Amino acid sequence: MELSSETEKRIIEAAEKIFYLRGKAGASMQEIADEADITRTSLNYYYRSKDKLFEAVFRSALGSFVPHLARLLRTDISIREYLPEMITMIIDTMIEKPQIPVFVLQEISSNPSRMQQIIREMGIDPQIAIDKFTRDCELEHLPIDPRQVLMNVLSLGIFPFAAKPIVVSILYRGDENAYREAMDKRKELLPPMILESLKNLET
Repeated sequence: MELSSETEKRIIEAAEKIFYLRGKAGASMQEIADEADITRTSLNYYYRSKDKLFEAVFRSALGSFVPHLARLLRTDISIREYLPEMITMIIDTMIEKPQIPVFVLQEISSNPSRMQQIIREMGIDPQIAIDKFTRDCELEHLPIDPRQVLMNVLSLGIFPFAAKPIVVSILYRGDENAYREAMDKRKELLPPMILESLKNLET
């Protein structure tokens, strides 16, 4: 029995929702089947284990932005041009799919090697990113390990989403709209902030 694109989409969307609400460990295949409006037998036929289904969901989530970042890495644009693109893409994706940081943290704790494999299969080679940033830092005489730049971008871009419940509750007093506006604003704030920090290293 072949999985239709419509059924597959319904299963992935249902699984995304349940995994996000319950976590991988707390989610049940029956609950996902109910959410997707299919039988448990059908779900088990298409995805023989919860782990396989989570991998499919994880690939779908990362597929919304990782390939684009990979393409940008392979262009000749400089670090100063790449950073704003990277930050905007990360934040836009996190706003649209807030479950991604949760899924990433779950994979890091349960199967870090698989996450690395999936990212590589989607075209992201960490060494290409490191080499690109190293070359640009040398050309612009920036005395910084490019891995520090990458970690800063990822942490500044992703942490507010990974810690969203706490950020919204403590910093925005439960105001989801104010939080969303702040996340949109970060697309403007972070690139010059990071680039200015690099610039200051030159002095």
